[in-house]
Amino acid sequence: MDNITADYVVVGGGLTGCVVASRLRQRNGQPSVILLEAGLDPSGNPAAAGLLGGLSLQGGELDYAYQSDPEPNTVNRVHTLNAGKVLGGGSILNYGGWLRADAADYNDWAEIVADHRWSYQGLKPWFRKTERYADPQADPDERGFDGAMHISPISASESGERKYPLREHTKRAWLELGVPENTRRKNGSTRGLAEMVENSHKGMRQPAQASYPLDGVQILLQTLVQRVTFSGSVATGVELADGCIISARKEVILCAGAYRTPQLLMLSGIGPRGLLSELGIAVRHDSPYVGQNLHDHFAIYLAFRLRDSTAGYAMGSSLWNPGLCKTLPWDWVVSEPLPAELMSKHGIKAEQERNLWEAITLYVPPGIPGIPIDGSHIATSTMLLRPTSRGKVSIRSNSISDPPRIEPNYLSTALDRDTLVHATRETLKALSTGAMRPIIESETPPSGPGLDGLTPLTADAPDETIEERIRRTGMQHHHSGGTAAMGRVVDTEGNVIGVHQLRIADASIIPIPLGGHPQASLYAMAEQIDSFI
Repeated sequence: MDNITADYVVVGGGLTGCVVASRLRQRNGQPSVILLEAGLDPSGNPAAAGLLGGLSLQGGELDYAYQSDPEPNTVNRVHTLNAGKVLGGGSILNYGGWLRADAADYNDWAEIVADHRWSYQGLKPWFRKTERYADPQADPDERGFDGAMHISPISASESGERKYPLREHTKRAWLELGVPENTRRKNGSTRGLAEMVENSHKGMRQPAQASYPLDGVQILLQTLVQRVTFSGSVATGVELADGCIISARKEVILCAGAYRTPQLLMLSGIGPRGLLSELGIAVRHDSPYVGQNLHDHFAIYLAFRLRDSTAGYAMGSSLWNPGLCKTLPWDWVVSEPLPAELMSKHGIKAEQERNLWEAITLYVPPGIPGIPIDGSHIATSTMLLRPTSRGKVSIRSNSISDPPRIEPNYLSTALDRDTLVHATRETLKALSTGAMRPIIESETPPSGPGLDGLTPLTADAPDETIEERIRRTGMQHHHSGGTAAMGRVVDTEGNVIGVHQLRIADASIIPIPLGGHPQASLYAMAEQIDSFI
């Protein structure tokens, strides 16, 4: 490949990279933009068109499927960390959940970095800009109606025809436990029971590269970037793995994600001095926090056996309506704080109360080992929203061809362990309430290698039993971030501290875990970062 030049070079054609490249190219004067992506174009892959395709795409050619170091806190298991190696990135692999974090989460972000633009009110215009919300009764101060992403609550999906047989039972179960209903989510509050919200259009996936047109952007696929090039402290472009140089007249913008962006920084000489020197990498800027602060949403899936597997309650039953699974079959989501006694135990004051866990009911067991998809089981996902455990990403060598080293450090704090044990117990309670008892027979433990000896969980199981299950079967939910944190590695406009004309616009800059599911926040974040360029 000949060396080429553009105004802007965007590294990483994932969700945020597509947004940034698209918006830059649409500007007055149509600046030249080169988008570099290590993976393929997914348009020829039929599994990439539908949201349920995520079940089959993970672990395939469109997925980096990074392997973590053995994690001591989860019985030394090696975790597979899914990340899109494809144009569109995670928007090709995800299941379409469009759940913002609670307003308080964004306000905490803004307070940490001392910049109101990252508060809920500061981000709200960008949230609205991304959305084409399906419910015309939605509050126009909270929702957008002209954006690129078609957004719909379950009740408005498929012209209101998407009604799951257990929808009302599930709702009553959580209300029976005292969880407040919160369908409108006024003022950005997500606490309580709300409908699942998705970004799908007529049941089909909306990948970033299609929703944000890349007309006029020069896209180079299957292109690995080895490092950012510099003249002094000014970024001038990138060097590819094959030695070719791509030059940037104005800026280099990294959108390679929470694992690859810190790797690229370190390979470019921006990172912890000791590690770089050890690997023979010239230090451009000593930035000890590069790769630190890795956070993710850790969760546990539970499967529940139905008393009548022929009733059509779950995907795989002969009576199941195929129209209910154009996207992932789910309907309600619960977001809740801890009870007062647990808050007090961990020194959390009333004014510090936040939603710390989430539970979702699924009418299909999503790849739980040993659980068949034959209509006999429904499932739940119970997830930490604001974990306090932090891991790190580092490098094994001075070559981009070697995957980054990832040490997740899940469940390393007592607060995280107590929160997920409590949340799992609440989920078990919900599935054994009066609303669900006639339908659910019992929880069914997963089975397979390394899972011997597991027994069904009940709501009155000891904490130690629930914690053991979490350690043996829990997994992250592919919501990683924080490894080039704002306020430490980048400033509040995404500029890398210590150098010039190098910016980051991906999940690695988000300094704290946010509740909800990340794509809604990432699209808004990318729109705002683009406005700073």
